[in-house]
Amino acid sequence: MEGLQMAIAIVHVVGALGLTTIFGVLVLVLGGWEQKRNSRRRIQEAAIALGVPVASLENDQAQVPRLIQYMAQRSSEELLRNRVSDLCGLFRTLWGWLGGILQVCIVAGVGWAMYTDGVGNAVVMWSVLAAAVFFWFVSVAFSFTCLLLTGRYPGEAKMARKSIATAIEQQKVAEGFNAVGKD
Repeated sequence: MEGLQMAIAIVHVVGALGLTTIFGVLVLVLGGWEQKRNSRRRIQEAAIALGVPVASLENDQAQVPRLIQYMAQRSSEELLRNRVSDLCGLFRTLWGWLGGILQVCIVAGVGWAMYTDGVGNAVVMWSVLAAAVFFWFVSVAFSFTCLLLTGRYPGEAKMARKSIATAIEQQKVAEGFNAVGKD
């Protein structure tokens, strides 16, 4: 009888942790797809605002200064919607960390309960998956609310400012290499 209880406990633990891992991977894949989609959306918006084709923005280096200027104005910290978006990004990051910490605590707590009180507590391991789904669902709802209120995803303006700074640095490095090559 104890062997059967142990086997059931193993199924609960492995099943719960396995499905939680699969869910986490699916969330990461979905997040990557969403970032690519949002990047294409931002490029299309910039192309419309600048009156140039998308291909021109992606391939023509002469368009880079105009694109940087447009993105800098659009993601300026001076705009309230960008500040709210940045604040929402901070809250969503903290929410994600809280969810991860809670999941680790659940695994540790259930593991400890199984060690001290018996393998009958293994069924509680499914609460890890429930917590992961709950935190993800609330994060998606919060992100959608931020998008509706600001027109930006949480942290989108801050990420745009970082990518602008990176683009400017890369442009300066490229100009430096071109100047050295001419000597």
